[in-house]
Amino acid sequence: MTQHTLVLNDPIGFHARTASLFAKTAASFESEVSVYFNDKKANGKSMLSLMTLGVKSKQEIRIEVSGGDEDMALDRLKNLVSSNFIASA
Repeated sequence: MTQHTLVLNDPIGFHARTASLFAKTAASFESEVSVYFNDKKANGKSMLSLMTLGVKSKQEIRIEVSGGDEDMALDRLKNLVSSNFIASA
């Protein structure tokens, strides 16, 4: 298992577009992906689950990844969030 804590800089936070991009990226890996915010946990591969966290701009989340491709998955997800959800090709 690997994890990383970072700040969501999108002006709105996790909303339909950002949650969808995160979930789609997470789903492209075999590893399990969880996102933690305050005392809540969400399935990182589910847009709706991510949106229920209620993460707003400038708030901190923790991404936890477990599985065979966890390092690659975490790197890709960190880059997605850090780039303010600009999906790379």
